[in-house]
Amino acid sequence: MATGEPGSGAFRIRDIDRSEMERRKEVFRRVWRNREVERLPLAFWCDDFGRYSLREQCQNGGLQLEVMAGCLNRCLELFDDDYIPHARIWPGYATIATMFGMELHWSDDPAQPPGPRGCPIRELGQLDSLKRPDPRRDGLMPANLRWLAEAARRLPPEVHLTGIDLGGPMNTAKDLMDTNLLYTALIDAPEAMHRLLELALDVQMDCYREIERAVGGSDRLTSIDFDPIWAPEGHKGFVSDDVCAAVSPDMYRVFSAPYNRRIFAEFGPGRLHNCGPHPSAHLYMAPGSGCRGLNCSFRYTRPEFPKLREAFRGRGLVEVMFDNGESPEEILAGYEEVAAALAPDVATVALIIISDANPDDEVRDLHQDLKVAAARWAREMRWTGD
Repeated sequence: MATGEPGSGAFRIRDIDRSEMERRKEVFRRVWRNREVERLPLAFWCDDFGRYSLREQCQNGGLQLEVMAGCLNRCLELFDDDYIPHARIWPGYATIATMFGMELHWSDDPAQPPGPRGCPIRELGQLDSLKRPDPRRDGLMPANLRWLAEAARRLPPEVHLTGIDLGGPMNTAKDLMDTNLLYTALIDAPEAMHRLLELALDVQMDCYREIERAVGGSDRLTSIDFDPIWAPEGHKGFVSDDVCAAVSPDMYRVFSAPYNRRIFAEFGPGRLHNCGPHPSAHLYMAPGSGCRGLNCSFRYTRPEFPKLREAFRGRGLVEVMFDNGESPEEILAGYEEVAAALAPDVATVALIIISDANPDDEVRDLHQDLKVAAARWAREMRWTGD
């Protein structure tokens, strides 16, 4: 994302009714506190690849920001409720890996995001050679900060921004280490793994602090990381831990939870992301964890929603992303399935991903159908908040 020149003026964005946006935010605040609402909130993520491919947008922050402004206007036109305006600056998943010197790998498919190339750590002795990078100087992070600052300057203050998709300490370890070494080191070399995770956490926290500075404070963010679903003030903490899908609860307790907890402690109790499955679901909201909700994928979590109901009962919420190209019919049926599995104890927040391939009428019809279902499931909830 190093290319592209910053623009000079604000984008032309449709009028945003501040009082209406405040009303929509209050619904999210109440759900976070497990207080009664008339309808469970819905969230939307809009992409547009009609003019520029995903690869072109990831490589050029100016193009990406231009596209995001168009998506904003489309969503403000499409959605008569629920939508809280936001823009995403997204260079792919590999920012922290590039800060440690890894190159990006691009496939031949322009619709595929980049990933880190190679593997710098193939034996344990190499771990101590890693140096702490600087988010203002190393890898993709300086360009990320530049474009976050541009977005904050050129978009209306009512438009929130996502943070950068940084993963989490365990995800960073996964990117830096040979896969077999990662899993054997958890057993054979726990002290070395903790040193690596401490370093990864320090780098991630440095990045988050710079992200807050670039946009003018945490209240401008949906969350400190990639989640486009707006989180209430004081709850901007977010951490991805997809590795926990592949390790035991004991490993999660030792190698994930302590580092995730420190992110939540600084940036506010918030959400954990794991696409699924969830062998450690019962530990996500352990006392002192700082976790208040889960962000997950419908496809990869589908068998486990009853388990999440027990783990989050009366204390947290579950955000479900329909992020695998589901049709409107599949999204509506999937929403009903998830809400039925979690009710009456856990609120469902659905994240619907749309693109230029979805006609406006199709999107509006889906929203109206989802609103009917969301109102019905809100009435089924056992609200236990203050």
